[in-house]
Amino acid sequence: MNRRQFTSVLGAGTLGLGLRSIARPSAAKVGSWDRYKLSDGEFSVLLPTLPAMSSYQVQMENPAKSPLRHLIGCYADGVAYAIYAFDKKQSLESFINEYNHSEAKNLKQELNVNEVRGKEYAFRNEELTGRTDYFVTDRHIYIFQGEGSFLGDADAGITKFFESIKFEESKDAAIILDGAGTPWAPTSALVATSVPPSVQIFSAKQVTRKVLVITKPEPTYTEVARRRSTAGTVVIRCVFRSTGVVSDLHVISGLDDGLTENALAAAKQIKFIPAINEGHFVSMWMELQYNFNLY
Repeated sequence: MNRRQFTSVLGAGTLGLGLRSIARPSAAKVGSWDRYKLSDGEFSVLLPTLPAMSSYQVQMENPAKSPLRHLIGCYADGVAYAIYAFDKKQSLESFINEYNHSEAKNLKQELNVNEVRGKEYAFRNEELTGRTDYFVTDRHIYIFQGEGSFLGDADAGITKFFESIKFEESKDAAIILDGAGTPWAPTSALVATSVPPSVQIFSAKQVTRKVLVITKPEPTYTEVARRRSTAGTVVIRCVFRSTGVVSDLHVISGLDDGLTENALAAAKQIKFIPAINEGHFVSMWMELQYNFNLY
């Protein structure tokens, strides 16, 4: 059977980060959150909105590496939240080294939540703060990530997220299903302070700080496309909104057999910290490329 390979490419400058100081409104009280879990119920966590989720059943080339099975994400008030669930194929230490996401200098402490071992990494600079926790169970390795801008309510949101993690049965938690989730709806007070009333959409050159992507789910290959050996690149032009939503998607170049539709669905699930201009979250044009290759 042919294996497949796909990669997604963001528009130039997406991950750039200027360190110019920005105005920080006073932190607002974090609103009501709901508790969510995967169908196996191994963990549960509080999230501000119904999260998006992509699930994968991909055969790995290297059976010694832990394959990604679920990618969960949501956004609210300047903070992007992500949860990765991997099948356990290696030790936690080996996984963290190979994952190469967290720097050793950012290790803060060893964790133990309901007898589940983990490690906490965190960083803080003039504009952003973030935390990433890794946990290992008998069956899985989990990554919990929260990263946000001080223009929103980053400290309160990230604290609430991580303090809510449980590795025990939670009967009141809703089961997360694959799909786009529910977009965050800012309150009128936040719109007045963080999200300008202007509908202007900026280019990357016009903003103080560019979009910072936190999760970027990969689209899946359809069975029809696999049988027909359909391959190529889907190019999408879209808007990364000031409210953390990907909208106004226009297909510049598409593929047959459902690949364009899967690329569009994946794009809508991207979670990011919006661009900033003159002390406000703003909307920004982006171009996405999803490469589908059979090999």
